[in-house]
Amino acid sequence: MGLVGSMNIPDNLLLKTYRDQPGLFLDRKSAREEAKELINRLDISTPGLSTAVQKLSGGNVQKVLLGREINLSPRVLITAYPVRGLDIGASMRIYEMLGEQKQKGVGVLFIGEDLDVLLALCDRIAVLSSGKLTAIVDSRFATKALLGMKMAGLTTDKEDAYA
Repeated sequence: MGLVGSMNIPDNLLLKTYRDQPGLFLDRKSAREEAKELINRLDISTPGLSTAVQKLSGGNVQKVLLGREINLSPRVLITAYPVRGLDIGASMRIYEMLGEQKQKGVGVLFIGEDLDVLLALCDRIAVLSSGKLTAIVDSRFATKALLGMKMAGLTTDKEDAYA
């Protein structure tokens, strides 16, 4: 689930937890406290808690979204192009957040096309070619050349030994 641009950070945090709250009313105080903690921990630049998410920069929106999901203590995080359109600083922070989750034992499925990033962040890289899975490569043995061959649908026995 994404974010609702017209809603502020606390209300966007409630989108994933409101059903778990007892009673008829939402606990907005807890949501505000969680939002303050998220803003401080992830260095989210915002004029205030009541600011609509759509008024934030792309990097800050991504931090809110990823921070909300991380706060739910997931066992698996699925990300698709999580830094597309972001500046280098915001991109690095998002990559750090994903790396921290990986270190905590969270399974991170990272969908992307930047080979440098995939090689740096991933333990294994699944390669698709013409809509089909052509390889799953251990990143310790992967190179851009090998991944390029797999993306083109080419294979050799030598490279398959590392899959």
